[in-house]
Amino acid sequence: MMKRKEREKGSLEAIPLKMEMVIHHQKEVFCDESKDNGVGSGDKRPGKQKVLLSYDMEVETLRRLPGKSLMKFLCVSKNWYSLIRSQRFVASYYAAKPSRFIVAFTNSVFSKPERLFIMSGEEEEGTSSLVANLDMTVPSVTLPHGSAKFSSVHGFLACFDLSKFIICNPSTGQVITFHCKATGTSLGYDPVDDQFKALTQVTSIYVHNPSSMVHEVITLGRGGVVSRTQVTSPPHHPLTMGRCINGFIYYAAWAPIFGATPVFVCFDVRHERILSFITTPKDVMLRGAFTLLIEYKGKLAVVVPDCSKFGLSFNRFYLWILEDSTKHEWSKQTFELPLSLPFSPAAGERMISQGTNKAGDIVFSPTTLPGRAQPFYVFYFNPDTKNIRRVRIHGVADTEEFWSRYGLTDVCRASFSPQHADSIASL
Repeated sequence: MMKRKEREKGSLEAIPLKMEMVIHHQKEVFCDESKDNGVGSGDKRPGKQKVLLSYDMEVETLRRLPGKSLMKFLCVSKNWYSLIRSQRFVASYYAAKPSRFIVAFTNSVFSKPERLFIMSGEEEEGTSSLVANLDMTVPSVTLPHGSAKFSSVHGFLACFDLSKFIICNPSTGQVITFHCKATGTSLGYDPVDDQFKALTQVTSIYVHNPSSMVHEVITLGRGGVVSRTQVTSPPHHPLTMGRCINGFIYYAAWAPIFGATPVFVCFDVRHERILSFITTPKDVMLRGAFTLLIEYKGKLAVVVPDCSKFGLSFNRFYLWILEDSTKHEWSKQTFELPLSLPFSPAAGERMISQGTNKAGDIVFSPTTLPGRAQPFYVFYFNPDTKNIRRVRIHGVADTEEFWSRYGLTDVCRASFSPQHADSIASL
């Protein structure tokens, strides 16, 4: 009887338990047990063992991959699709990836085929050369001389081409194009609700003494335009495209008419309203439509080249910083350059600044490609040491083979964004 009970007890322990368990956000990895299991047992039994990856390990693994690879992995399984598209993962991917520079340029406005090129690369501190790789091309896009630059907003690149507004994500390859009712559209981002919106001015600047201005707010999502609403503001004459900083779009303008009071219009992206007109010293907008808006240490700033000595070039510039938007307080810093940079307001060569890199250097870049198969240079100026560094960006249309392959001709508009963040978000 005792032996029978022992056999029954032993048989219970020996019963193979084959049970399939579904665990959310865990992956099964099969390991070959014919090899030593690594703990010194020397167990060589053939078979396979299931190892479950934790959610954190899964996230960490996927977060290391390029954005385009993650887009391909969306079809691997429903779990991976849900994970990659989740707001939590998108936010962690954005926070984990270091910023990189973006070079964007188009073929000449008078040439075919029309195409937008977007290239990017990783920055190395103190180096004299960097490498850019082609991320994507967008057909049927060209920008004439004098049009607005490209803007980098929370992982997306935006530009305006006549009545078309183009938004693309270099990390995923997504492109959205939609029609605007007027020129002068700017992209904004609301970090609270994680929402992208575009602001465009509907009322023509040529209307004589309008009582108010009408703007259209375009909410983006689900692969295109979600809604269009209108807001009004006091009359003003816009001069520049907008720059989005911390949930607010700023642009330079005259109020109420051209040549009157210089102001910066502040638009609240989240609440969809013109928040204020920030009065501005006239010297801040000395360059009119060529006023260069940048983000400097989290604040709106303007780089004003001083061309009084050389005419079409400058070796001094002023950095105006909006210290307090409520009190309309500005500070001014003057910097001398050890060399002269071109600044032709016409169709000639012009160096502008579209922001700073992660080290705080103010970066100057050309508004056009330097010429057929010529090297592309940008300049990094350190405000603390007052040193300037010329850096060649290899790969930016600097070979005859590139120009021939893509049919580039004449003057090609170019733009350089020193701090572009990788994002796998989808509009």
